[in-house]
Amino acid sequence: MIHTTLTLIVIAQHNLTPYGTATQSSWLDGGHGHARFAIQPPISNAFSMTICTHTALSDQPAWWMFQFSFGSALITEIQLYYRHGAAYRMDGFKLYVTNTSTIPPDGYLCYEDPDPGLPNITQTIPCFQFGKYVIYYDTKGDIEYGPLVELCYVAIYGCPRGMWGPSCTETCSSLCVSQHCHPENGSCVYGCDPQQCLNTKCEIYTGACTKGCATGWEGQYCLCIRCRSA
Repeated sequence: MIHTTLTLIVIAQHNLTPYGTATQSSWLDGGHGHARFAIQPPISNAFSMTICTHTALSDQPAWWMFQFSFGSALITEIQLYYRHGAAYRMDGFKLYVTNTSTIPPDGYLCYEDPDPGLPNITQTIPCFQFGKYVIYYDTKGDIEYGPLVELCYVAIYGCPRGMWGPSCTETCSSLCVSQHCHPENGSCVYGCDPQQCLNTKCEIYTGACTKGCATGWEGQYCLCIRCRSA
């Protein structure tokens, strides 16, 4: 039996793995199977020591970690391409989004491969979460060789904190709480900060002031001080 994974269709998608670095729990002798191979083309399940990661044979937990170079991101989904023909080696894996590099991971558990059955080697995993790190973590793995990580490609979709749009070039409204907005449409994730709005009333999804601006502020989002006289 093979597990299936729900695919979340998101209009605005931007792969963030070119903007960060990868590391892993161990390497094979000679540095083969480096962690960075999982964030470099080709996008494929075809295995080679020069295009896929490969941790050392061990009875210890195996992990692969990606860190964003720009701080934190709002992630919408993560795509995994595991080694062809090796689903049994990723059996029982977990996928985390965290704000620390702690191992074992102490952040948000996006996905845990269930029993019984083997996972698909290509998966699209919805994970709507803010974080600085994405961690693939395995304590089960291969019965003969122990936990292993053999990722051939990983894509992490979303936008850096404070940005949205197909290429993450639009700025979230400063009236969104902590300037967090959805990568797809720019809507406020945690609601709006109404301090510059009249009667402290704002639209929780867009941050727009619904009753007008407080004294001294102008514009749809009440971000401009004395705009007309400037």
